[in-house]
This record gives sequence, structure tokens and C-alpha cells, in this order.
Amino acid sequence: MEFDLALLREDAGAAVRSLIAHIGPGDGERDALVDNTRELCGSFVTIAAATLLLEGRSQPFFLNLCRSAENWRRLLAWLESRGLSPPPASWGLTPLAGAVVACHWELATELATHLTSRFQKETESPVEFAWAHVLRALVLHGVRGEDPTPQLETLERASREDCWPALAWALVRADARAFESAFETALSVHTARTEKLARSFTVRVDRFVAHRFLWFDGLALLRLARRQGLAVHERGHRYCPPLALAPVTERYQGDWVLSLGQG
Repeated sequence: MEFDLALLREDAGAAVRSLIAHIGPGDGERDALVDNTRELCGSFVTIAAATLLLEGRSQPFFLNLCRSAENWRRLLAWLESRGLSPPPASWGLTPLAGAVVACHWELATELATHLTSRFQKETESPVEFAWAHVLRALVLHGVRGEDPTPQLETLERASREDCWPALAWALVRADARAFESAFETALSVHTARTEKLARSFTVRVDRFVAHRFLWFDGLALLRLARRQGLAVHERGHRYCPPLALAPVTERYQGDWVLSLGQG
């Protein structure tokens, strides 16, 4: 599967402008609003990844990840305020990871609190649901000190690979050596999955391109490890380039958002 990052970024930018202009709570049913907002958030992630990879610029990368996270947060808050069913928790994984990578801890915390606790078996697997809630729990543990044990135990029951719960437990216990070991194993699993998807003829290129080159969950875990003060070796990993973990110097100002109210 080949990618023209410049063209995909251009297409994503056009999609963002169109979606921002036309998506609104009065524009259709709940499902259309969710699908269009998901498309918008994915477009911001594509722009973020392409800008980092093509130009080596970290700050626009972080800003566009925040735009994705903020729009997903607004959607969840709006649905919740009207008693409408939320999208699957796993659909919010990349927006949440993006807020963490961008070190926007307030946004990450708010988004984490809005992720649904209801498993939706029609649209997500048990391990996808469990992993989304583990990242949620790790954020709330790091920021608020909340106990992540129930979510980690759920992941232990759901996951076929031991590396995922081991990675989360190592982070909670601040065990740098165990974290690095589990991270390397998890990266190998992620690499195999990504390469398999790259050979698939059924994957939408525009939705996959950012994930082809960047592992947002892994970047988020590395960011959480740094925040916690773990002595993790500062070296680049595949799908986790150092530029994606550079210091954040430009604060997101809440631009490029849907008109769904503040939530």
C-alpha cells in the first residue's frame, strides 16, 4: 500500500473545512453526527501525522491532535447532555492518546471522563474496549491519582497477549525496567498488526495513513512514563519518533471546533 502524504493531507484539510462548516446538532440524526465527527477527528489526525512526517514540525502535530481530541470531547459531552447513546469507547482511543501525546492534561482528563463505560459488542471487541479503558484509567491515575486496578484486571482477562496488561502495570508501579521490556514486546505485536493491515486491500487509506507510520497508543504511554518520571531510555522506537515526543511549546487555543456548545 503506497501513500501520497502531501495529497492525503490536502484532502484531509478540505474535509475539515467542509465538515466544520456543515456539521451541527440540527443537521441530521445522531448516527450521522457521530460518523461525521469521527471523520473530522480522523482528518485532524491525518493532518497532524503528515505535517510531522513531511516537515518535521512538532507543534502543528500537537495542535492538530488537540483539535481531534477537543471535537471528540464536544461530541461526547453533547450526546451525554441530551441523553443520547455514546459511540463505542474504543472510537475515542486515538483522540485520547493524542491529547496525552500533546501534553494537554486538562483535555485528556475531560475526554477520559466522558468515555462510555458500556461495552458495545456490535462495534468493538472486548479487548478494544478494555484497552481504551486502560488508557483512560492511566490518564486519571496520573492526573487525579485514581485507582486503575479494575480496568487493568479487565484487560488481563480480555487480552490474548500478556504484554498489554504488563505494560500498564509497569507504568502504574513506576517500574522502568518492566515498562521497557513490555513496551518492546507490545511494539512487536503492534508492528505485526500494522504490517498486516498495510498489505490489506480493504483498509481505507485516508483512515489508515497516520497509523501506518505512528503508534499513538505507544506515544501516549511514553508520554505518561515521562510525566511519571520513569527512567526510560531516550531513544527512538519504530512508530514512535523522537519528534512526536518533543516538548510542547504552543498551547492549543480551542480553535477549529464544531458548534455543539461547550459541553
